[in-house]
Amino acid sequence: MIGIRQGTVLLTIAFVAASAIAGWDGCAAQSGPSRPANSQVDLIEVPQPDLAGVDAPVKDQIRASQAVLAAAMAQTDAPRARLTAAFGTLGQIYQAYGFDDAALACYTNASRLDSRSFQWFYFQGYLRHKNGDSEEAARDYQRALALNSTYNPALLRLGALELTLDHPDAAKDSFTKAMAQRHSSAALTGLGKVALTEHHYDDAVKDFTEALASDPKASSVHYQLALAYRGLGDLAHAQEQLRARGETEPDIQDPLLDRINLLKQGRLSLVQRGGAAMRESRFADAISAYDQLVRLDPSDPLAYEYLGVALARQGKRDDALKQYAQALQLDPSSASAHYDIAILLIQERREEEAIVHLRQAVQLDPGLVMAHFQLANLLMRRGKDTDAEGEYEIVVSLDPRNGFARLMQAMAAVHAGSYARARTLLEDAAAALPSDPDIADALARVLAAAPDPAVRDPGRSLRIVETLVRNQQGNPLEVGITLAMALAAAGQFQQAAAYQQAVIEQLEASHQDVLARSLRQNLIRYQQGKTCQAPWAGDDPIFTPVPGKVELSSDMDATDAHP
Repeated sequence: MIGIRQGTVLLTIAFVAASAIAGWDGCAAQSGPSRPANSQVDLIEVPQPDLAGVDAPVKDQIRASQAVLAAAMAQTDAPRARLTAAFGTLGQIYQAYGFDDAALACYTNASRLDSRSFQWFYFQGYLRHKNGDSEEAARDYQRALALNSTYNPALLRLGALELTLDHPDAAKDSFTKAMAQRHSSAALTGLGKVALTEHHYDDAVKDFTEALASDPKASSVHYQLALAYRGLGDLAHAQEQLRARGETEPDIQDPLLDRINLLKQGRLSLVQRGGAAMRESRFADAISAYDQLVRLDPSDPLAYEYLGVALARQGKRDDALKQYAQALQLDPSSASAHYDIAILLIQERREEEAIVHLRQAVQLDPGLVMAHFQLANLLMRRGKDTDAEGEYEIVVSLDPRNGFARLMQAMAAVHAGSYARARTLLEDAAAALPSDPDIADALARVLAAAPDPAVRDPGRSLRIVETLVRNQQGNPLEVGITLAMALAAAGQFQQAAAYQQAVIEQLEASHQDVLARSLRQNLIRYQQGKTCQAPWAGDDPIFTPVPGKVELSSDMDATDAHP
């Protein structure tokens, strides 16, 4: 079985697997209805914006993003994560330049491909809110908040919509939650408006006054305060507030929309320069560009994340961690920052701290596949088999063609002693991925050597492993060990001993004496006419998966791992 023991070929499986996209016509942007990504995902048409009056740099930016989407759609086995990112990125660029219909269609497809990602529902809600589709916008905000209840701007915007829809109780609930998370002029103004509708004028005056103290530039609040004073019969103060009224609404600090603005503002050149430097491994240049980005806008959490990635890639993990800490201080709801911190902590061998950040990342973004994956690996290493199996199960649900996650889900069950469940998981995995030799080899081992006789099926085990041998699939050394187990289970002890002896001699010849000695116990059993009683030893490295190459969130297209 590939990669389950030191000294053999390492198991390297690209993590983000494919959900097939059929029938894409290869155009840069959809000119007809999109084809379904699979039997459960139906994509909609994305309108082609008219770029006739658009400046050349903007055209180039849009067309480059369209080309990325077209390439993803043209790939028949494109990973769903890649498609989601392509639709989402194009949607953000469309939104940045005011092509709201096209942006909304992109976000709709992104949310259908990844229904656990908060941001696509939030962007949908924002655009519908902006364009007056209040009821649909409210539903989008509610879906977003169901995935991330801590994103303050979503609570504030939903509260404002609930007031528009004449749902004061729901609005009050949203504003109260927002206020509990962050004291802000926008939340106070919302609570004041609710108090106005309920004719609680004293409360309204208090809230509006406090809102203006928090944000004196929010001149529109003066009009609301005038209404509250009028409700109290204090016409003098009402007139005073009316004279001071203006059009500026309370500021909502919205990191996600700031990222949209980043696409069209002068900061774009710094982002592009830093990105180009990163792709060419010129990390010092990238650090310089992102450092300028931070100094240009110290309130932008994304700038600190960019700088953190560049510092990490240059090997300056301590400095990178400081940048991510600053990003989280500005935006505590950033799942990507929690994830990247966890990756750096893993590299520092601070695994317990990494687990804390990974748990936070998956709570904030349940669709963040890589966070579930790395969390599962760490939990498995800590011997928390049940928890690890649960995380691998989520990875499989999000990415059904991830063979390594399927394999490790079964290994977690094996380590917990649940051989019947392990057999079921491996059978499901083999049905889903019939050409995966590692899964086939693991299933053959369980069928040959599970301690529970009800789980064993020697004949089937032998057929599976003989197919691997005949087709020269899998690692020959590991398959040889499995073949010996299957032969012994089928009562062919002499042949089993011969194969086991051959494997041991091969290990000794390559100076893997420790592993060779560990196999002699089964050799003695076969020579005595006894079967193997455990597919893997309890301390087998398969049960302590070590990340082979952990990636930061900016490099999530693929990852690998090996035990």
